[in-house]
Amino acid sequence: MAKHLVQRGHKVTLIVIADQRRFGIVNSEWDGVQVIETPDLLWGQLRSGWDPWDLLNRILYLSHNHEHFDLIHCFETRPATIYPALLYSRRHDIPLVTDWNDWWGRGGLIDEVRPAWYRLLFGTVETYYEEAFRTQGAGLTVISSALGRRAEGLGVSPERILHLPSGTFPEIFRPREKMICRERFGLPLSTPVIGFSSLDSHLDLGVVLRALSIVARQYPNVKLIITGKPSNAVVELVRTYGVESNVHLTGYLQDEELPWALSCADLFVLPLADKVYNVGRWPNKICDYMSLGRPTVSNPVGDIKGLFEDHKIGVLASWDPIDFSEKILYLLKNPEIAFRLGDNARDAAVTVYDWKLLVCRLEEFYATLLNVRSPSLMEI
Repeated sequence: MAKHLVQRGHKVTLIVIADQRRFGIVNSEWDGVQVIETPDLLWGQLRSGWDPWDLLNRILYLSHNHEHFDLIHCFETRPATIYPALLYSRRHDIPLVTDWNDWWGRGGLIDEVRPAWYRLLFGTVETYYEEAFRTQGAGLTVISSALGRRAEGLGVSPERILHLPSGTFPEIFRPREKMICRERFGLPLSTPVIGFSSLDSHLDLGVVLRALSIVARQYPNVKLIITGKPSNAVVELVRTYGVESNVHLTGYLQDEELPWALSCADLFVLPLADKVYNVGRWPNKICDYMSLGRPTVSNPVGDIKGLFEDHKIGVLASWDPIDFSEKILYLLKNPEIAFRLGDNARDAAVTVYDWKLLVCRLEEFYATLLNVRSPSLMEI
């Protein structure tokens, strides 16, 4: 977002938590975006907006900063972000916008990716900071329509909400020759390959692995390429379903390698259990899938259902491994249909979901909140 806003004439400053630094603020520039890294005394997953030291450093930085900002946009509402932002916006009388990019509390992701002790101790606190400040800003951006409805339930006016899903990078994730990509990763061209992209969570993968075991009865050499660092639970699921020879784990990949790895696939899978955390999110991987011009097998959950219905980018299955496997087999056995769906996906990635286009909607939203005619003059 910041990069494209700068390209459109804005001045953008990002304040982020430093990866490891515990003392000292570092100022740098990335693609024309000013990046301010603030120190944090915590470690690991706790280094995510809870540290009072980080909060204090941000307040001090903003109080001594002599630049003029027209608007401040929080992409998190935990203490280290929301309190300095509220203080600055009120002191300088500028609009505050918050972003809601996951359904975290109230039965959301926290129940899936955090241990029981964490949910018991911090679940109420997490939900409080997720919800409490939504009505205090001039505007709110949400990644899904479900979060928009949740915000309205909290008292946010619909006209103050912008539904802004994640966008695509079609120049980076562009269709590549399958043969070249498979040679790069040691996969034969004659083998059917299914793709699943993740960083480290691999949510809902069980139904895919069970479906893979069924697909393997007809295509014994079929491969499921899985990116990212798999947990022990994922490795155990692979063993449980007896698909060790059908799964290709890439581990972490450098950014430039990910498009090449995913381009080995004939089709992609996006399993979505019908649960709160999926209803409320927009899976970023679908943007990469669409950009690469391959069809996807998924489930009719949340905004993904409408995406598939509107743009015909793949096929939807019920939450059943047999039906999921049948949809995979359908695409493998009908390459012309798979090609057409993949072509639709690439078209949607370029003409609807490209970040260059989505950021124009964000710019217009900012301009409305500021009541200005020339949004290119804003500093954010």
